[in-house]
Amino acid sequence: MGRRGAGDDDLMRAVQEGDGAAFTQLMARHREWVRALIQAFVHDEHRADDLTQEVFGRVYQSRDRYAARGEFVAWLKRIAVNAAKDALRRSRGVAPLSLDDLAVRQPGLWLDPSAALQSRMLRDEVRAALQDLPDEHRLVLVMYYFGSMSVEEIAWAMKCPAGTVKSRLFHGRRYVRELLLTRWEWKEGDPTP
Repeated sequence: MGRRGAGDDDLMRAVQEGDGAAFTQLMARHREWVRALIQAFVHDEHRADDLTQEVFGRVYQSRDRYAARGEFVAWLKRIAVNAAKDALRRSRGVAPLSLDDLAVRQPGLWLDPSAALQSRMLRDEVRAALQDLPDEHRLVLVMYYFGSMSVEEIAWAMKCPAGTVKSRLFHGRRYVRELLLTRWEWKEGDPTP
């Protein structure tokens, strides 16, 4: 039977012992952020739902390999990122990111049609710039900004050194910024829209 107030490691130990309610509790606890992370990669609500189910299926299948060391969330993020990357590899050409779904809505923006149009155009430009990035840069930016993953968590998920993650973040940000400056013909010191 699931344990209220139990930590993730305690729940995983219970899952390893055959406790289905503990697994249900883990899914309920983590489903929303896993789905949001996957949707940031695949840009499709239905695929994100399916992949979220797949992620928890992988968790259940790998339950005996999980060693309770207080790293359940990082382990789950790695499984989710790998599932999203696998899905992208299987279906090249599908938009991997939706900033519309992830954008923070600014209060009162809908009151000014010009500002709303500029904001929508900027989101479209950012989305296009992110899609133009090489996979390793795009994945790092998505995990960092939309998956709320730390540099160390990204390094662990991508199986590379933290320095590599930092370099990819730097180069990815620079590319997106330069592309936006070029497309919008901004100059240093000009106010941004």
